[in-house]
Amino acid sequence: MFIEQGRPIITFTANLAAETTYYVDDWGPGQTSRATREQFQVGGKGINVSKMLKRLQAQTTAVCFPGGNFGNNCKSWLNEHEIPYKAFTRHCITRSGSIIRTRGKEEISILGLDCHVSQAAVEQCMEYLSSLEGPCIITICGVIPDWPSASWQPLRDWISSRESRFDLAIDTYGKGLRWFAKQSPSLIKINRDELVTLFDEDVSMIDTASLLERIAKLYNSGTWIVTDGSSPIFFRCPQGTVYSFQPRAAHCISPIGCGDIFFATYLHCIYNKSLNPKSAVALAAEYASRNAESEGIADFSLEVEPN
Repeated sequence: MFIEQGRPIITFTANLAAETTYYVDDWGPGQTSRATREQFQVGGKGINVSKMLKRLQAQTTAVCFPGGNFGNNCKSWLNEHEIPYKAFTRHCITRSGSIIRTRGKEEISILGLDCHVSQAAVEQCMEYLSSLEGPCIITICGVIPDWPSASWQPLRDWISSRESRFDLAIDTYGKGLRWFAKQSPSLIKINRDELVTLFDEDVSMIDTASLLERIAKLYNSGTWIVTDGSSPIFFRCPQGTVYSFQPRAAHCISPIGCGDIFFATYLHCIYNKSLNPKSAVALAAEYASRNAESEGIADFSLEVEPN
């Protein structure tokens, strides 16, 4: 497979998921539903981002922490799908997940308890990141379980003192979001609900554009992108200008992974294609819509329709 030359994009997934999708004719409380077919896949935002980057023929490596009963299944799936990855497994435990799909009903997604990632595995991961040669983009994808714990201190130390050749892009939430927002990332992509958590006061009634005008006074970062389902996407460029883009209406089959598809496409457009932010957001939104209209993740057509 041809891989474009460009800056490698390293995705970081702390909360891997060993997922099984069950397709059933019907389901409901108190009844036993038998699957007509089932499918195993590895979930986790960084895995989805790397899968999409691979489809876009971009250089990528998915950093992850598979372990426990499901760890080998995850590594086998990554190998089978030829997704470049670097696994750190020492004393790690991967969570399970189940997705139930029935024609005519919204799907159900059930995730198990968060993964356990050991400090030893994190230390090994930081050694790997430090060994990378040349400029690259480090993307923090998804929640980091038990973020305040000592297990993640090696990551905090590495991020806060990273060399200038490492660009930082953020798509996380939870307790770690504020900390990462203060680490001068080049890009933060979050949703509207996550944006609100970055303020100490109640700002839920303030429009997104106004919040993005205020956010630069609190956090030193580059580009901000805020999604809100089918509502307009807002993005603030480093120069301070705030733009909005309305995604097209999509017939949603599955929302899983749409934000990750958006993130991967935008990163590729900016770092490898040198597109302007408006064009990058437009293409990323289109691919996210196509992902919503398909059952899988990053399995849709990439053909760009003429205007």
